[in-house]
Amino acid sequence: MGTIKTFETTVLAAAEGEFLRALSDTRQLALAGDLLGAEWSGTELSAAAARQLLLEPGRIADKDAVWRHLVARAREAGGVWTLAAVGMAAPMLKRTAAIAAERFGGMRKDDLAAEVLAGFLEHLAGMDLERPGICVRLRWATWRAVVKAGSAEAAAPVPHDNATSMPPQLPLSHPDVVLARAELAGVITSAEADLIGMTRLDEVSLAEAAECLGVTANAAKIRRQKGEARLVAFLTGQPIPARKDLKHARTRSAQVTAPAMA
Repeated sequence: MGTIKTFETTVLAAAEGEFLRALSDTRQLALAGDLLGAEWSGTELSAAAARQLLLEPGRIADKDAVWRHLVARAREAGGVWTLAAVGMAAPMLKRTAAIAAERFGGMRKDDLAAEVLAGFLEHLAGMDLERPGICVRLRWATWRAVVKAGSAEAAAPVPHDNATSMPPQLPLSHPDVVLARAELAGVITSAEADLIGMTRLDEVSLAEAAECLGVTANAAKIRRQKGEARLVAFLTGQPIPARKDLKHARTRSAQVTAPAMA
């Protein structure tokens, strides 16, 4: 079973260590306290100090302001600002890797850590900063990239000459793999896969998922219902309904999750 401690010797831990070493004061990089709230207005904080505040539940009212600034500066300047973004996200990235280790037991921890970091950096460069829930969206975009990598490895043929020494592969019926297969087949979109995965498999509330998408909870619910209706048809070998025909789709969660988890 994967734990955060499992990844303390990987590239994720190395990046976090460099973040704490280089950005523990304001000499290389400073964040305006105004980004973190009125309590710190007029002050400058180190990235390490800002991360500690961000990790305290309920302490920072507008985390999006901090992340919007971090991502924008990382895109413009790179260097220590990219390191700051990775270091800020390191606890989340290690949790993501630990969850992936449980679901993709056949992947080496170093490979998993590298996929997590690569997925994070890829989406750091291209995500929409105008939508809310920046950090949460980064988390799920990173997770989705890892799922794709893990699914591809699980589906790869096992060489016969050393099959007995190969680690066990993820079953093709695993929920994450099912979603990846459906997305690859064009049955559901990447956004629908994220929404279903977040709310059905990883216990993210529909309200939180809606915030990530920048829509109302009811709109997110309808999107999920439409995606799940197509997913159920895909899993049961039925004709895939066109999205325009799903205007009034109301798929019950039990009908959806049972085939997906099979």
